[in-house]
Amino acid sequence: MKIRAQILCLLFLCHLQFCKAQKSQSTNTLPKVENHLKGELDYTHEALELVQMQDNGEEITLGKINADGTIHFNLLEFNIKTLFDSIPLQPNKFQNWFSIDSDCKDRDVFAETPFDDIYSKKYDPIFIKKYGVNIAALYPVSDEKIVSRNNNQRTISPSEATYFWFYIDRAITFKEECTKIAMSTGTIYAEVRANINFEKGWNFIEENLVEVQNVVQDDSQTTTVRIIEFKRISPANKKVKWIIKHFMEDEEIQVLKKLYNLTPISKEQFETWAPNKLGDLSLTTKEYGNPPKGRKNKNNIHLIYANESQKKEIDLYVVDFSKSPGDAEMIDFAYAMENDGKEEKDIKPYITQYNERENITQLWYKVGDRMFVEASGANIKAEDLWGYIKKMKLEKLL
Repeated sequence: MKIRAQILCLLFLCHLQFCKAQKSQSTNTLPKVENHLKGELDYTHEALELVQMQDNGEEITLGKINADGTIHFNLLEFNIKTLFDSIPLQPNKFQNWFSIDSDCKDRDVFAETPFDDIYSKKYDPIFIKKYGVNIAALYPVSDEKIVSRNNNQRTISPSEATYFWFYIDRAITFKEECTKIAMSTGTIYAEVRANINFEKGWNFIEENLVEVQNVVQDDSQTTTVRIIEFKRISPANKKVKWIIKHFMEDEEIQVLKKLYNLTPISKEQFETWAPNKLGDLSLTTKEYGNPPKGRKNKNNIHLIYANESQKKEIDLYVVDFSKSPGDAEMIDFAYAMENDGKEEKDIKPYITQYNERENITQLWYKVGDRMFVEASGANIKAEDLWGYIKKMKLEKLL
């Protein structure tokens, strides 16, 4: 019995050593971020969340960057066919993900192929989310200088490569070659080769610029045909450099941080504030938590004011950005488009759009960095609609 106990003890110790070795090996094989950004993107203070957006508008988590800079991917399986069947959107043709498309010489894009019923999706890049907003991206490349280029993922020299995660609904072998021609001139500009043994689910793919042919003529050199290869690779391969690139300046991120940490306006505050009249219009509808069309933020109040005798009506939402600072992105973009090229004296505090056919004025107004008003006025001109909005005394909500 004593010998048996000793054997069991030895086996237990060996098991512990094996577990430690496994843990050490898995840690050592994790990919790691190459560059280190200070400020809010300093991962040594707290882990950074990695996300991407599905075609149905739902966000998925892909993992995190740990405090030591290692990247832990948490790639959950999902039913990609069900996802695409649930939305009125056809998935991208499988071969197109690998640049094998209508530009390929002697290829009938309408011909049936063995890959026509495949459901697949390219996830590129991976976003870094903080304060409810994608403030940066994580790019896998063969050289950090690729990320510094304007379009991030442009390989221009031989042996440069970029990488991406790819999801597929089945395990297949995909082997294709394609000669790319310029449709306008018929000249060859690339040779594309793919040789990939896909596993069902997630696969990490390398797009490698193998060769660029140079032509010397009359003391000048021009670059011509690019030879590009696609293949499967490990994300922990030492060839892969994981680089963070931010989208926002520090000042913009600080605004997001402030909004994210604010206490939201409560239902009671919204309802107590809502005026019963706006000039000659009376309140007919007041509801909390019903977001405007196309938006998800439920921290809002929906109000309708009307004057039936004059057939005037204002249907509006007041939305609070706290805890959801990403909601400001769309309105910021609209302001930028509306005021592009204008002199400061010509810039109004609001944006309007008029539908002549229905005699409806749409108005959008951002209240500082905190709130947003979306209003629709029937039989009301833009200046008059703005006059009604000013009567609401929105500053009292703050």
